[in-house]
Amino acid sequence: MAAIAKAEEIPPWKLEVVSELIEMLERYPVIGILDITDLPAAQFQQMRQKLRGQAEIRVAKNTLLTIALEQVAEKKDPKLKELPTYLRGQSALIFTQMNPFRLTKILESSKMSAPAKPGVKSPKDVSIPAGETDFAPGPVVGELQRAGIKARIQAGKVVILEDCHILKQGDVITKEIADALAKFGIQPMELGLKLRAAYEAGMVFQAQVLMVDEKQVISQLQVACVGAVNLAVTINYPTKATIGVMISKASAAARSLALNAWLPISEVMPTLLAKARAEMLGLAGALLAKDEKALDDELKNMITAAPPTEKAQKPVEEKKPAEEKAKEEKKEEEMAGLGALFG
Repeated sequence: MAAIAKAEEIPPWKLEVVSELIEMLERYPVIGILDITDLPAAQFQQMRQKLRGQAEIRVAKNTLLTIALEQVAEKKDPKLKELPTYLRGQSALIFTQMNPFRLTKILESSKMSAPAKPGVKSPKDVSIPAGETDFAPGPVVGELQRAGIKARIQAGKVVILEDCHILKQGDVITKEIADALAKFGIQPMELGLKLRAAYEAGMVFQAQVLMVDEKQVISQLQVACVGAVNLAVTINYPTKATIGVMISKASAAARSLALNAWLPISEVMPTLLAKARAEMLGLAGALLAKDEKALDDELKNMITAAPPTEKAQKPVEEKKPAEEKAKEEKKEEEMAGLGALFG
């Protein structure tokens, strides 16, 4: 009876909200927890419109969101019980069919810059560079100095004397700093829907895990792919990506072996014949240089028609020691004997 009385005390609108949340939790495969703290209503509605057709957002009290998540966790997946731990401050649930990584990318790309707001932590480092400004001399110098910026009037202009690191990430923005940044047109704040965590297929992903640098990942995959192909080719592991390279490599090795071993096969015969002809002409050219009568006319014509080679060029006569001259004379006798082969 006490339970019934307690149930009757729950306002109908709360039961309706929880019922709607449960229906959506059961219907969508991806559920995320959004941080909507300090997000103006106008920007929230604008971003909601951008996501129309891609995702649905439901805002409710954290207690109601927790009740709905816990009830669905009992039916759908116990892992959903982890999501309420990310419900703090102003939160909302986002439901979508897209994977959490793509959802994160869309949410990040939809963020907008906004002026600094006193009392809010800075999301990034902010610096004011040294140099002249467009400000007219006057009270602005004192305002900049109160914000911690070293400024003074020089030659009728307001000048920043040195670079000023006015904010570090996480610093609380004061009114003086907010006013100074507004004068420079600097908008350090980012307005947008921040994803704290997301559930998909029995896994809960934290926001930092979902922040992926696509260019870096693609570059890493390319390096890994090239390394894998090189390894597979080196160890002769046949795959669809390596078999063509392996066959080409084996073909080149077989051709090189056949050439070095002078194997008379059709694939290398033209090269072997060209190589033999070049060597023959080189030898004949050397004989002709020693004795013009060593060769017949046909062979002489072949040498004349062939492009000059280093061996066929007549060496420049130099004065040589007697020992070297003796060696050359002996070589000439041997070459004369070989010349008879072409007689």
